[in-house]
Amino acid sequence: MTEFWGIFYLVWTVVCYFIAKQFFVRTQKIYLSPIIVVPILSIVLIFMLRHQFQDYYRYTQYLVAMLGPITVAFAIPVFRYRSMIQQHFKVLMLTSSLAMLVGIFSSWFLASLMNFDDIVKNSLLARSISIPFAFVLTEKVGGSISLIPLFTVITGLVGMLLGDALLLWIRFKNKIASGAAFGNAAHAMGIARARQRHELEGVFASLSMIISGIIMVLFAPTVIALTKHILGAISF
Repeated sequence: MTEFWGIFYLVWTVVCYFIAKQFFVRTQKIYLSPIIVVPILSIVLIFMLRHQFQDYYRYTQYLVAMLGPITVAFAIPVFRYRSMIQQHFKVLMLTSSLAMLVGIFSSWFLASLMNFDDIVKNSLLARSISIPFAFVLTEKVGGSISLIPLFTVITGLVGMLLGDALLLWIRFKNKIASGAAFGNAAHAMGIARARQRHELEGVFASLSMIISGIIMVLFAPTVIALTKHILGAISF
């Protein structure tokens, strides 16, 4: 029976993805994006079958393993714009580093304000980077492997859905800056939205996401320790 549900959930997820993708391509409506439609349909199905999310995750967790190669694949289009990237590399490094600091400090501050426990706090700290990087960081800082996909997806969805409105409100017109904003704030989902807006935005969103992920994995544990030391003494 376990093998049956494993195959069923795999087929269900893949079929829902391709159907949602066809609707999204035809309509270009952001709310019909596969990243929104497939989770909603899967949640409804799980409730109807009276299964647990842990069951669904156990049967389909190998799909998550594919995110590693997919993340690396985002770097392929970067080769076409290597000269422009070399020209703006220092700026991208600076913006990615600042995005890391803002993400860590804001997450820890708000989590402390809401009196979340340490596991939830540590898991939130890794929410602003793509899932493969977030898994590595979460293990280093003592977060929950089960929570990080949820926090990461929510972060990406919010960034993808509200990114256009925010950039319009602050009158952002530079495609390089807009791409970096999507990549740093909404990782893979931001890249998907940036690519819809303009190819150049998509390239810089991809590069920003990769740089942010590397910086977070290498330096975030030290920054997080300092953050805890600084903000831990504050009484909320």
